[in-house]
Amino acid sequence: MTDTFVPSIPAWLAHLPTVGGLVVPWITPRATDGRYLFGTIDRDRMDRALLRQWCGVCGRPHTDRLVLLMRLSDLPRRCISEPALHPQCAAYTIAACPMVAGRLDHYRSTPRRLDATMASAPDSAARQGAPAEPWFAVWLDGYRVVTDHGNLAASYVDRRPLRIRPISWRLPGIL
Repeated sequence: MTDTFVPSIPAWLAHLPTVGGLVVPWITPRATDGRYLFGTIDRDRMDRALLRQWCGVCGRPHTDRLVLLMRLSDLPRRCISEPALHPQCAAYTIAACPMVAGRLDHYRSTPRRLDATMASAPDSAARQGAPAEPWFAVWLDGYRVVTDHGNLAASYVDRRPLRIRPISWRLPGIL
């Protein structure tokens, strides 16, 4: 399934590079050949964003509300290895990312070749070619950084979410 939807870029994100009309999130790595690798992360930027409470899309500090975009399998653990987003950055991501938006029905079936500073999600091998999971927006007023599967992660285990909103939840047989 190919996704060609390209949303408008908000002024808030105009400082970031674009590829094919899409904003390149601040934590997205750039390969040595110059390509940005959507769906992978720059480990150093990810760790800095988590520890300094910066947005993973725009790279700016959080001030008030923030959103974790989480798969169904992340919810029981109440943590995720990607940094939180500003609400406006989350809204753009939900519109722009075909996986989060639910426009793709399977994860990528072939692994990417990554440089040493890049990282796949800890469970990327298990997801390779698997059916896509539903996504949720978890609204918070903060998070704590923990270590999960050997990686830093944003956790809300010690706080109550302001709300959890389904993004791509679908009942079987209903599009």
